[in-house]
Amino acid sequence: MKSMSSRALALALSLTVLSACGSALAAEDDTMLISPAPSGIAVQLNGEALTFTDAVPVAQDGRTFLPFRAVFEAMGAEVGNEGNTITAVRDGKTLTMTIGSTEATLTEGGASTAITMDVAPYVDSTTWRTYVPVRFAAQAFGCAVGWDQDNQTAVIVDTEKLLDAALAEHQFTYMEKYLAYNQQFQEGIWDISAQFDGSATMFGAGPLSFQGSMDGTTADSLQMAAAMNLKMDLTAFLDAMSQVAGQASELTAEDQALLDALKSEGMDMEIRADMEKGVMYLTMGGSALETLGLPADTWYSFDMASMYGQMGLDYTALIDASKTMDASALLQTALQSADLSDKDTAYATVSALVNGAAKVLADDSFVKSGDNYTTTYALEEDGTKVTLSFTLTMQSDKVVGYELSMDSSTSVDDGEGGQITTTTAMKAGMDAENHMTATVSMGMDPLMDLSLNITGDYAAGDQAPETEPPAGATVVPYEQLIAGALGG
Repeated sequence: MKSMSSRALALALSLTVLSACGSALAAEDDTMLISPAPSGIAVQLNGEALTFTDAVPVAQDGRTFLPFRAVFEAMGAEVGNEGNTITAVRDGKTLTMTIGSTEATLTEGGASTAITMDVAPYVDSTTWRTYVPVRFAAQAFGCAVGWDQDNQTAVIVDTEKLLDAALAEHQFTYMEKYLAYNQQFQEGIWDISAQFDGSATMFGAGPLSFQGSMDGTTADSLQMAAAMNLKMDLTAFLDAMSQVAGQASELTAEDQALLDALKSEGMDMEIRADMEKGVMYLTMGGSALETLGLPADTWYSFDMASMYGQMGLDYTALIDASKTMDASALLQTALQSADLSDKDTAYATVSALVNGAAKVLADDSFVKSGDNYTTTYALEEDGTKVTLSFTLTMQSDKVVGYELSMDSSTSVDDGEGGQITTTTAMKAGMDAENHMTATVSMGMDPLMDLSLNITGDYAAGDQAPETEPPAGATVVPYEQLIAGALGG
């Protein structure tokens, strides 16, 4: 089991890593070898090229496969082979795979997790060496993996090793206290109420304004039910869009009825979910939706594992980590989606990010002012600027509230001699009375502006949420709704 310091650092690093490398996140999968088919594949681990003697990496069916023994031993694992069963053991984790099967098992601390691979390990009939898919092999032990197309190189970064090295150099007691504070909201039943409002403009048209409210309940942070009402005023936005198009705004009686209903009554939405099972349900109602032809009393289901998988994230790993507040696993999952497409810079970039964030979040980086302890982080490179401030409010040596703020800007060429600048400003926090506030503003000059304000309260509850639609309700998979909308 990881220490509290490890978990605290990793949770804090997740905030910083995600803010700094959000633009580099890529939804990649094992199909990273498409064209051209590589004639010789290289492998890099932590910035160093791996040498293969009697068996070399190969590409098969659009996947990169590595010699089982060579790659796991390079990562510091002990390997075993008995019949069709192969194992790799590292730092208390045991990975078990079967030749020809896509089912694998990862065991840690006496608990086993079943994992399904999209391709199976196999034995090469020429060399009689066992091969495993590179992405699965790396991620099984918390490594990030990428592909450098120009240099035909699989890039592996051992993020767990980087995290351990950062822990050895600093103390993180403030972050430990924050983790203990945050844990209370991950356990038991909480009733949540919130109000929100905002506006948006696109291409100078608008604003489109909206407001709403939400009341819900969570249980152990994994089960939830919430009801929300959303009102929107589209009048100014549609008028401005008509002017941009050089046409008069002409609405039919049906269109006007829809706009009036959205503004006065809004849309009602209800969500029920069991995140541990990976299923979420959504239903919508109101005269505005009836005007659009969406049937009332229909629930739409979402397969969360599939949706996260399309983003390159392991949903099961995220849920397992959240249940134990193993923030180190959360951080490693985030880093596994990082863009490691340049073998010459990948390791140095990830290493600098982790080490820099660790230094910022160490105890000696927090500055005390009354009951508040604040640390700041800044990054500026390649046209991107990010500043982050994290404040903990302490009473009786315990965290009772926090505030996180982030400002960022990115400028890119527009292809016509000018630049497009994207800006984001975010502030979120909770006080000692569990009152939360959040503000977000985003701009992409001159294309888009968005603002959002949220206030709400958490209170201990006593009734668990309903996680499934009512008995007898009509349930339609979300994919079916999309296919119907697209004419599929």
